[in-house]
Amino acid sequence: MGALTTSYEVFADQAVHIQSDFPKFRNEVDEKGKNYIKGVLEVVDISGKFWESYEVEIHWKDGFPFRFPNVFETGGKIPKIADWHVYEDTQSCCIAVLPEELIICKEGITLNQFIANEVKAYFFNQTFRRVEGYYKNGEYGHGLLGIFEYFESHLKTNGDARGMISLMIEIAYVGRPGRTHLCFCGSKNKFRKCHRDAFDKLGLIGKVQLLEFAFTFSERLGYQDLSRRIKSIQGLTNIT
Repeated sequence: MGALTTSYEVFADQAVHIQSDFPKFRNEVDEKGKNYIKGVLEVVDISGKFWESYEVEIHWKDGFPFRFPNVFETGGKIPKIADWHVYEDTQSCCIAVLPEELIICKEGITLNQFIANEVKAYFFNQTFRRVEGYYKNGEYGHGLLGIFEYFESHLKTNGDARGMISLMIEIAYVGRPGRTHLCFCGSKNKFRKCHRDAFDKLGLIGKVQLLEFAFTFSERLGYQDLSRRIKSIQGLTNIT
């Protein structure tokens, strides 16, 4: 993205050309003169079986391509409630929890990648629940709970919230241990056999954002000592 290219211009340029890769999508222009994508998304499994089709719109959101655009299911097939992973205030689809989105968008995404990898997966999971009664690929909770569950699933602290937050701080603050070193979690296991994968993945979120998540959890759970530690680290590393 060039220095003078805006987030919207990147989105609009890709939207204009979307039909070449997704024939059932087309570029549209709204009443404010903004480009968006409208079309039909078909859910087809790996065996080629057709499950369902959805009327979908994809609109620019500030931050693209380093954040997801907004996705709307406009045919009324999915309830517009949090339990179905739809934001009730905006009616947009909750494609992924925030830390997962930040990792996916770390190097920037294209609309083609987004539709092929994230939008299709979201609507397949929704379709499976409509047919079978549950999400085939699992789900995280809503809001902050889902973010907490995301970190816990990677750090595997067995519900130990304090321990999880402490590990998040370590990942943000300390350097990556060598593969033969003991893991930073204190388990006395080698790093490569313990939290290496979690360290590498969660580190992609970035030091600033990772500490912000840790601080939010600390404040909500009343761990004031951890909150003070995070503030101290932020001061030492010139993070605001």
